[in-house]
Amino acid sequence: MRKLMWQNRWFLVPFTMFILVCITLQLLYTKPQLHILLNKAHSPFFDLFFKYVTWLGDGAMIFVVAGFLLFVSYRHFFAFLSGSLLSTGVVSLIKKVLLTGVYRPMKYFSMYETYNLHFVEGVKLHSFNSFPSGHTAVAFSVFLMLLLLVKNNPAKLVLFFAAVIVSYSRIYLSQHFMIDLTAGALISVPLILVSFHYMQKLNKPWLDNSVLTKKTGKNAGKN
Repeated sequence: MRKLMWQNRWFLVPFTMFILVCITLQLLYTKPQLHILLNKAHSPFFDLFFKYVTWLGDGAMIFVVAGFLLFVSYRHFFAFLSGSLLSTGVVSLIKKVLLTGVYRPMKYFSMYETYNLHFVEGVKLHSFNSFPSGHTAVAFSVFLMLLLLVKNNPAKLVLFFAAVIVSYSRIYLSQHFMIDLTAGALISVPLILVSFHYMQKLNKPWLDNSVLTKKTGKNAGKN
């Protein structure tokens, strides 16, 4: 696990900094204050940009990436599928069972605040089950898995920022608060890393096959 973390320090270091910044902001501001501060930063371009980029955190992306990984190796396929589905399950358990009914920004501000939030036209806003953010969990699961496939460190950094941008879209669109994003990221990243680490150690040569290739002999079992 230590080797895996070192190999992906170009993700883990900025990810840790990202989480610390999120936590610091939440200590400095109340939940509505922070949302208002971020909500003030908007433009027609970003309205359109975040309206569509947020779909990269939709649950359907799990199956899109899982399908792609079938052509890479079964080992990567099962690592991603198990980690992402477990992450989705934990998020769903929290938001739909343990903490059901937590208000999202639109509902929260309509009940407790007088500030008129900026909303993006054409985006269907939800009212409940705000914590944690499922889109954030999916975004970090997807981009972290893709990041684990590449060896180029700058590319890893780009994929990290892609996950952050998709996650931030949930705040921009007033679908979630900052605390929801923080929790979603903290749930998904460890689960993907643990799942990937376990699958890498699993001594099953057939896992290195894919739907297009089959490794035999000395190549079997090597990743």
